[in-house]
Amino acid sequence: MHNYHDTYNAFPANMMGTADGTVNNGGRLSVYVALLPFLDQGPLFNQIMSSPNQGPTPWTDNATTYPWWRQQMEVLQCPSDIKQNRGLGKVNYGTNRGDRITELENWEPERMRGMFPGRTPIGIRDVLDGTSNTLLVAEFRRSPSYSQDWSDAYGRPQVSVTGLDTNPAVCLAVISSTDPSRFTTPTPAEGYRRGDRWGDARPIFTGFTAVLPPNSPSCVLGTNSEDPSNSIWPASSTHTGGVQALMADGAVRMFSNNIDRGNASAAPPGRTTQRSPYGIWGGLSTRACGETLGEF
Repeated sequence: MHNYHDTYNAFPANMMGTADGTVNNGGRLSVYVALLPFLDQGPLFNQIMSSPNQGPTPWTDNATTYPWWRQQMEVLQCPSDIKQNRGLGKVNYGTNRGDRITELENWEPERMRGMFPGRTPIGIRDVLDGTSNTLLVAEFRRSPSYSQDWSDAYGRPQVSVTGLDTNPAVCLAVISSTDPSRFTTPTPAEGYRRGDRWGDARPIFTGFTAVLPPNSPSCVLGTNSEDPSNSIWPASSTHTGGVQALMADGAVRMFSNNIDRGNASAAPPGRTTQRSPYGIWGGLSTRACGETLGEF
C-alpha cells in the first residue's frame, strides 16, 4: 500500500476499470488489482490489463475465459483461516469503507467517510484525523466450507434484516445467544461469500465497515448481498479475542472484540463530517471527522 502511495501520491482507488461499451470489466476492479505490481505479480497485472474484458464482467467462474479470476495468492490469505477448495481467488483483507451502511460502492468522496471511497483515490494528505488514528485494512473471515452453510455469521451475510438502515443493532439480534458465529434463523442469500473474489471491489468480497465491533455478524437490509443498498460488513478473524488491522501510517495492530463500540443503535451518519456514533472503532474508520480517540 505504501509503496503504491510513494509512486502515485495516493492509495489505490477502490473501484477501477471501465464500465462503458459492450466489452468492459464493470468498473469494479478492486484495490488488489492495482497492487499486483507491488506484490511481485506484474505478469498477472499485465494479463488483466491486456484486454478490457479480462475483468469480472460478465461474472463467471469460467477458468478458461477468465483464468486470473481463480488465481490464488497466499499474500492475500490469512494462514490462520480455514482453507476452502472453492476455486475462486480468495482474500482475507478488506479495505476500510468507513462507518456508513449505504452507498458503499459510489465514487463521490463525500459519501464515503473511510479510506477507499469508490473511484476517488485518497492520499495521506486527506487523512485529517491522523494516519496513526485511521484504519486502512482489516482482516475478515471467509466462509468455513464449500457447503451451503447458511448459518455462518462470518462468511455469509444475513439478508432481509428489517430496520438495519436506521438501527444497526438489529444485526446483533440475528445471531445465536450461545454461539455468536451462527445465525439463529438464517435466510439464504444468493451464494455470495466474504472474500470470494480478490479482484472485485464490492464490500462483501474486499471491504469492511466499522459500524459494529470486530467479530460481529454481516447483515443486509434487502436480498442482494452482492450489490446491497444497505449493509454491514464487520472485520473478523480466527484469532482469539480480536482482529489485526493495518493503520494508514503502516503500523499493524491487534484490536479487541471489546473495543469501545459507542451506540450501536444510533442511526448511521449521512454524507457529513459528524463524529462517528460508533465509539472508538467507528472513529478509527473515518479519515476526516475530528474524533478525539484517546487510548485504544
